[in-house]
Amino acid sequence: MSTIQDIFPPSAAASLRPAVSATPGRLEDWPESAHAEVWRRNLGAAIIGVAATPDATLVAAASIDRRVALFSAAGELLWQRTLGNEAWAVAISDDASRIAVGTAAKQPAAGAIAVFDRAGELLWQLEVDAPVWSVALSGDGRRLAAGCWNNQAYVFEAADGRFEERARKRLGEAGVYGVAMSAYGDRILAAAYDQSVVLLDGGMTALSEYASGSGAYHTALSRDGSRGVAGLRDGRAMLLRPHAEEPVLYTEVISQRPICGAAVSAQGLAALGSFDGRAYLVNGEGRLLWSLDAGGEVWATAVSTDGALVVVGSGDGTLRLVRNRVDDAANASLLWLEHTVERAGEGAPALAAAQRAVAAFRRLGLIDYAVRRLQDWGPRIGREAASELARRLLLDDTAAFPRHHQSHFLLATMFEAQGEYRQAAWHYIWAGQDDRLRLDGLTRAGEAFSRAGLGFAAKSAFRRAHEQRVGEEAKRTLYSMGRAFEDNGQLAEARKYYEVVFTFSPDYRDVFARLEQLGTPEAAAAAEAELNDANEAAESTAPAKSAVPADWYDSLLLGLLGPDVPRLAEVDQSLHPILRARSKELAVSAEDRKRMLSVIAEHALERDAPGRQAGLDYDEAVYMRYDASVPEDETKKSLELIHVLDCIKRYGPFQRSLDIGAATGRYPTLFSGMGIEAFGVDIEPEAVAFALKKRGDAPYPDFRVGDARALPFEDASFNLVTCMMGTAAHIPAGDMATVLAEIHRCLRPGGAFILSTWDVECPHLTFLSIYSHAQKEEMRRNSPTRGEVRAMALAQGFTVDELRPVGLMPESITYELDLQQFGPNRIGHLVDLDLAFRALFPALHGQMYVMLVRKPA
Repeated sequence: MSTIQDIFPPSAAASLRPAVSATPGRLEDWPESAHAEVWRRNLGAAIIGVAATPDATLVAAASIDRRVALFSAAGELLWQRTLGNEAWAVAISDDASRIAVGTAAKQPAAGAIAVFDRAGELLWQLEVDAPVWSVALSGDGRRLAAGCWNNQAYVFEAADGRFEERARKRLGEAGVYGVAMSAYGDRILAAAYDQSVVLLDGGMTALSEYASGSGAYHTALSRDGSRGVAGLRDGRAMLLRPHAEEPVLYTEVISQRPICGAAVSAQGLAALGSFDGRAYLVNGEGRLLWSLDAGGEVWATAVSTDGALVVVGSGDGTLRLVRNRVDDAANASLLWLEHTVERAGEGAPALAAAQRAVAAFRRLGLIDYAVRRLQDWGPRIGREAASELARRLLLDDTAAFPRHHQSHFLLATMFEAQGEYRQAAWHYIWAGQDDRLRLDGLTRAGEAFSRAGLGFAAKSAFRRAHEQRVGEEAKRTLYSMGRAFEDNGQLAEARKYYEVVFTFSPDYRDVFARLEQLGTPEAAAAAEAELNDANEAAESTAPAKSAVPADWYDSLLLGLLGPDVPRLAEVDQSLHPILRARSKELAVSAEDRKRMLSVIAEHALERDAPGRQAGLDYDEAVYMRYDASVPEDETKKSLELIHVLDCIKRYGPFQRSLDIGAATGRYPTLFSGMGIEAFGVDIEPEAVAFALKKRGDAPYPDFRVGDARALPFEDASFNLVTCMMGTAAHIPAGDMATVLAEIHRCLRPGGAFILSTWDVECPHLTFLSIYSHAQKEEMRRNSPTRGEVRAMALAQGFTVDELRPVGLMPESITYELDLQQFGPNRIGHLVDLDLAFRALFPALHGQMYVMLVRKPA
């Protein structure tokens, strides 16, 4: 097989570079990035709060293992203290004469506010009746604000060496998550978690209230109180300028997960942190400047007053100090240049202004930002000119920094649009070396190779795009499940999950320490048994109480809301409404799981795979092979079956059904057993003959030979139509709309269509093992994406009720956890693991997706 060097020898690659640089200056003088790490330290546990002095010469951090620590500008640990409970928030005065910490206790639900001096000596502490989510200090450290789970925001003032409460205000119904204070203590910005962001004066009188829509997390205020920011659960940030003509500006959705960390500079640069594991810098006009991978959920950020230094605390225990090239002064210059482009009108003046702006972007390392701005300016400077400027900029950037994978990807899309497929493939291959771009990069490389006539290179790229791999999503999910099992005393199960994570990454979070703590498998099992005995003994002697019974899955789901969030069974009953309000952000709920498990209990899903029958001809053998699949195929089929049965139970009952591409008759046979008049249609006569042989003399299911593009049935014949296990991938891509129209015709008003097919956007898609490589690539080309099939369904007049990812874990994990074996609990474990992936990563693509649409009544 040809190597990439054979296809693109070095001389050819060099010839793709422009003769003239897009921006002045030598390539070697350009910065590699708009940000650079100054130092990092690991505290050994998730960091939930960070704070910094105005010049970031001192940095404070609070971690979930009850510690607060103070670091110097060089990253030297000055001191650390262990608190009585988990440390959830931290604040620091301008001269570090006061460091405030908020803590959270579980049972009984309570919290405390502690204040230390610069040397780490405890000055004052106050116990409160709820966990403390946030704290803030004025510049001189004399005023203190706190936000708590009891829906109260407090203001304290220093007097005679202690702090006295001056005011309090109730906000919302689900706790006050974020509290920020101006340097003079005359402005407070608080987030009522489920409701709004409120600007108050120093006496807690509300000045303005801004609806947050999806709910808000941390807040931040500039020193003079003229700028504010709040992180939102919908992946955006709210930027506030209370005295401006337009006081509220929302950023675009910059993350698929909630924005939690929030900090703001004097001129409105916002440093944001997301549960997606990245930190983001946004300018005062709401545009994303850059982002960095923090290795774990970013719960807290801080920024120096001039925006030059950013502090990032993440869920993997890492504290980072990052230098930002786009500080307030640099950003002001950029905004002036950008406004110059807009003031220049159109044509040559605007183009000249855009070239000056791009040169400035390049000097600051803002490559992605430059490309986005050029797209915005296309109507002013001419789309061809904008595209050429962007292309030359990206060529220069990839020449200087070959591992700028995003630049390679953007450049590849430009070459592809111009029909230069070999050059496009070259850059897609480079882009595919990055985990985040692997699927898109290598898949699109395969398509470009194919169009360039390089068939073997295309097959290789397609194969590599979907090789089994374990990414950060899988590690985090397995670790979270281990924590949930451990929290609920299922120590042997917890150890299994920790062991698998350990084989992937021995240094992942604190997995090594947890394995050491649990001891050997035998010790974990013995400890679990001893714990169970102790619990049973306690229950037999303890008086009846109203606490909610512990459930490991509730523990997992609530754990996704924050490191060691108090569990339902561990907090006061009065806090349950708060936990329910917080759970609104989860992609799945405990009720989803209970519904799935009830489906498993109601149907005989666990059975031995049927044996192979003698005397079958070749075609029948293929269908038998489908019925008796290898374990990884059975995993896909089992998960699909649960979701389909759940949909039928949830949206039924159904009286008459049609399965398109019925093959072996699996679903029509199942539906018939449920009392449905079930029909199946397949384009292959051999499939229908095999299904009829399995049916015997029963009237249903009924099987017909037919084409999905022209179904052999009358209008409004069925109130349920299904198309399962990737049958849609056998339909030519251009014919899918016709098939949907036929389904719409054959459905009765109010009837449902359930589609289950391959998700080609999944990074670990493997299809079924019965298919050859060529068949898999053909199915890949035919398969509509989730977005495409949804759009086609809406265009046919359907309403979309469900769109679920299925099979989110790589198959290697199924084997690692020993879930590929048949047994009474196998499907339940698979469902649990799949739902955990979905809860942690709502935007993740599974190997399949199940969509349910309905024909309006």
